Amino acid sequence: MKRLTSLLAVFLIITLFSSSFQASAASLPLRVVVDGQKVSFPDAQPFIDDQQRVQLPVRFVTEALGAKVLWDASAKKATIVMNGMTMVIYIGKSSYIIDGKTRQMDTAALFKQSRTFVPLRFLHEGLGLNVNWDDSVKTVYITTGESGGSGGMTAVPSTGTQTADVHGFKIDYVRMGPNLEPAYITASGMTVYENENPTAGQILLQLTIVFSDDGSDPVQGAKDAEAILRQKVENSVVDSVMKYARTKTKISDILAMKEFSAQNYTILVNSREYNDVAITLEPK
Repeated sequence: MKRLTSLLAVFLIITLFSSSFQASAASLPLRVVVDGQKVSFPDAQPFIDDQQRVQLPVRFVTEALGAKVLWDASAKKATIVMNGMTMVIYIGKSSYIIDGKTRQMDTAALFKQSRTFVPLRFLHEGLGLNVNWDDSVKTVYITTGESGGSGGMTAVPSTGTQTADVHGFKIDYVRMGPNLEPAYITASGMTVYENENPTAGQILLQLTIVFSDDGSDPVQGAKDAEAILRQKVENSVVDSVMKYARTKTKISDILAMKEFSAQNYTILVNSREYNDVAITLEPK
């Protein structure tokens, strides 16, 4: 009985921690990168549906991928012509037709805010594109094959120390992150993810003390993160943030979500098991 009680307690802790992490991750805007170039969405934005699947506006398929899209309002269907293939997808249906053959997806196309959205899986299975999803930074990497990429996940080689201004914080970095995304990597491997156009309820940036990559130095990474925070955050708050962040000394350690309040920022710190330490800043 005692063992059962302990197991239930552990399960409850894991459940609560997972919920907290998902709430934090949800504050990151969903981004799309095609062949190394970030895609802008001036009106309809990508989102994650009730089935936890990424949905992208059909307009993106037209503009970023060079496809032709025809919309039939009466039949509630979109016909997409790309690379010699013809695909038909229906609003509200999980099936679609490619060159006359019916296929299935695990979620349906949607009509939202006067726009048609198609599931990310459709781009991979229907259009044959190489698609990678990085949940930690809520980013879709798509490779069309035209750029010679390998899935869009290769970091830019080091070219010496450079300095970036990320919302008023000076970041000394040695290379950019995948696909020239707004991710700045220091010599220790500590990475700063920038939200270029934050809106209400979204973070400005995330400092990631890296444990998971070969060659990373989490001890120096913590020092890098601390130096960045001290530029614009009160020293007493930085002391508390970094004291908690440094309680993770090995990759298997877990840091439950903890919130710190500064004058201009709300700072969240957490780390999953076998993962890195995320320090996110949200404006007040």
